[in-house]
Amino acid sequence: MSAALVEEIELMAIGPDGEKVTWSSHLGEMYEALVIARLRLSNGIEAIAGTTAYTEHEFDKTVFSAASLMAPFVMGRSVHDIPQIYSMMRGRYVPLGHVATSLFDIALHDGKAKTLELPIYQMLGAARHKIRAYASSPLLPGDDAYVAYCHEMLRQGFTAIKIHPYCVFGDDYRLVERLDEEFSGQKIGWSLDTDATYNQEQALQMGRLLDRCGWEFFEAPLPDADLRAYKKLADALDLDVICGGNALPDLHLIDLALSLGAWDRSRFDVTGIGGFTGASHAVAMTRAHGMKCEVQSWGYTLTQAANLQLMLATDNCDYLEQAAPYEKYEFGAKQVIRPDEQGFVHPSGLPGLGIEMDWDAIEPFVYARKTF
Repeated sequence: MSAALVEEIELMAIGPDGEKVTWSSHLGEMYEALVIARLRLSNGIEAIAGTTAYTEHEFDKTVFSAASLMAPFVMGRSVHDIPQIYSMMRGRYVPLGHVATSLFDIALHDGKAKTLELPIYQMLGAARHKIRAYASSPLLPGDDAYVAYCHEMLRQGFTAIKIHPYCVFGDDYRLVERLDEEFSGQKIGWSLDTDATYNQEQALQMGRLLDRCGWEFFEAPLPDADLRAYKKLADALDLDVICGGNALPDLHLIDLALSLGAWDRSRFDVTGIGGFTGASHAVAMTRAHGMKCEVQSWGYTLTQAANLQLMLATDNCDYLEQAAPYEKYEFGAKQVIRPDEQGFVHPSGLPGLGIEMDWDAIEPFVYARKTF
């Protein structure tokens, strides 16, 4: 077995010029950056990973800086020593260390799987070879636009849809009623994400409406850290209540929330929970509580691919979240992830993450770069 040592690291922060979207009327348009780690190994393999950073006003610099501070600790290490490298990274004093750890853990897994000539999900266990996807909407301008959006997503093959509504309680309530009337009788996996904008009473009223309409889960009605309020809400409703997943990307806090019954499913992104190493711990922990994972995967293809590989490695997740329309998120990727006619997504079949990048297409949009 080759040593597969990390000999060079190139970090890139990329600001694609696609249409800017948002997911709440309380937020401005998002500048969605793609931060890539490109590792060149001693065995000639190139390993990659990418995380999507969301900011208002301008493209993010903090994730790139965090990765730059973590990179020296990864230099010279072998992809066959991922557990030890993960533990070392988690102990470094690096701001946004959970994101930087995730980026390099994913890249190391990509390099190891490519060395073994396997997709990552097969290296990790291969519980299945496809998973159902749901279309995850942006904020849209009105009720008619949401209705048209849902019809189009169903036409494209999706059988499940997440609505990011206005995040204004009265308007959201009206929208859910409208969608229930429009699509009554159809077997659609519905979910609602209100970006932690409701108070306790509003969350309860909306949850009861979602129960009557037969929706599947209610995401981020309240701030993630308000576990007492989540516990009351989860106890009062039939559908699953889950957090947003970004505010508490910590295994101990997720374990606490599940133990309390505050959340009915765990919620995290491989690119924030510690890469495949952290995510595998989160999956095992969730399974130990007898619950499912609701993995987040909004973002560019590299972000989607990492989460897809995890979901295929376990049978404890129901959906891949696919931001749609998805064309802007396919920027720079030679392989893309789209649903088939039955609403399932599949891996590309290539080793590692299964994604190759068009570096020439990416180059004009690089706004920060550093090489080690």
